[in-house]
Amino acid sequence: MKVAFFFGALNRGGAETLALDVFARKAELPFEAVCLYRKEGVLSQQMAATSADMLKVPRKKSWLLYFCRLRKTIRKHHIDILHAQTSLNAIIAILCSWFTGVKVITTFHGFGFLNAPKLLRWFIFKGSDRIIFVSQQLKKAFVERGDFGLDAKMAVVHNGINFDKFQHTPNHTSNRSTLALCMVGSFGDGRNQLLICRFLKLLKDAQVDFHFTFVGAARPNEMELYNACVDYCSAHGLEQHVTFAGLCHNVPQILSTMDAFIYSTRHDSFGLAVIEAIASSLPTFVNDWCTMKEITRDGKWATLYKTDDEQSLLQVFNDFLANRDTYQQKALASANEVRQVYSIQHHIASLAQIYSSVSH
Repeated sequence: MKVAFFFGALNRGGAETLALDVFARKAELPFEAVCLYRKEGVLSQQMAATSADMLKVPRKKSWLLYFCRLRKTIRKHHIDILHAQTSLNAIIAILCSWFTGVKVITTFHGFGFLNAPKLLRWFIFKGSDRIIFVSQQLKKAFVERGDFGLDAKMAVVHNGINFDKFQHTPNHTSNRSTLALCMVGSFGDGRNQLLICRFLKLLKDAQVDFHFTFVGAARPNEMELYNACVDYCSAHGLEQHVTFAGLCHNVPQILSTMDAFIYSTRHDSFGLAVIEAIASSLPTFVNDWCTMKEITRDGKWATLYKTDDEQSLLQVFNDFLANRDTYQQKALASANEVRQVYSIQHHIASLAQIYSSVSH
């Protein structure tokens, strides 16, 4: 059974990073995985280094010619399943699969497609052999729309992480004077780094000695949030306490040097960075958005605070400051459980079960 993970550009995103971790397990996969894509990106070399088959079919001038080349590639390489990771690629996969016997699986990684035109949603839901969601909350949102009654086609497969690249225990000392804190995530509509900036002002006012690192790039078309955070920190004298590190490729190493991880979301559909932080044995604080409650088992593996409420975050963080040993013990226990539930091996096994179900 040969499965093509279907992408546009091989840039660093959640779906692409997830596929990279799958490809890295090529020798133990219960199916044959190939990477089918249109454009190179920052992950191209890393994906090629996994020895996965890289099938590049670029779109040059004509979409029609692209479809013809793509169908030819699918037949030539005996692809059994096209696994699309975006709505655009789902449409392309469905059209290219007609009269070929190739199955189409579409994974939705976010809530954005809920706002797509109804006809487009109908086409993808009807044309896909299976629809995968990365969380129960994301699936619930689509089911509640009630458009097409296709619940039987839907499945939930949580994202998986290759924990081999993460140290199990952070190499920090609990008695150093300056707290090292961080958040990992790009600056965009789905996150709320400004809430954390407001919280950091409260920490500074309380004379807590800390340094906070924002890891993540500012999206070119969504600079407002990044600029607002930089301006806020400048206006409230936080420049010496905050670093905007931009895009970093050594997140596991960064997490290993931190004392705590603080995250704020508006509508994440999963939360890879949160799981990575918990798996790194870091005391983790995240707002009580429905998806975060799901992936942390209602706060069993992290400390929840009220969404968009910096005072609530300060309250739970003060408890952390007063009971750091207790929080660290909880973090160590949570890391063990999270590594089992969200391992890349568990993710691969779930995918294999779905692939097998549509290929028979």
